[in-house]
Amino acid sequence: MLSVRYSRPSTRGRVIFGNVVPWGRVWRTGANEATVFETGADLVVGGTTIPAGKYSLWTIPAPGSWTLIVNKNTGQWGTEYDAQYDLARLTMQVEHLKQPVEQFTIAIEPKAKEAVLQFAWERTRAAIPLSVVRRP
Repeated sequence: MLSVRYSRPSTRGRVIFGNVVPWGRVWRTGANEATVFETGADLVVGGTTIPAGKYSLWTIPAPGSWTLIVNKNTGQWGTEYDAQYDLARLTMQVEHLKQPVEQFTIAIEPKAKEAVLQFAWERTRAAIPLSVVRRP
């Protein structure tokens, strides 16, 4: 089981990244309450093992790559980030989109034996691979 709960802000004609969402600063990765990611199995995300559980997701957007922050604290408002609860900071790949995305969207796209966690908004998509930890 994988689930993501988040709020979906809209572009509404604004320049988002580098303006509404500043470069190089922690962003709530959505709107309102902090985004919650829950997994019923241990995962490998971007090469790092994330134990089964419930986490908040934060990002630090930058023009060339993003940092995904997996934080052990959940249930907080989206401006109440506390780095002392960080489980991992992982590098996400970024690509420019030809077609704009009006509403912020998080998706988990299946790919063979793994999947890709994606964030898309405005003309940007940030992605990181994830897979279930295989036990012998």
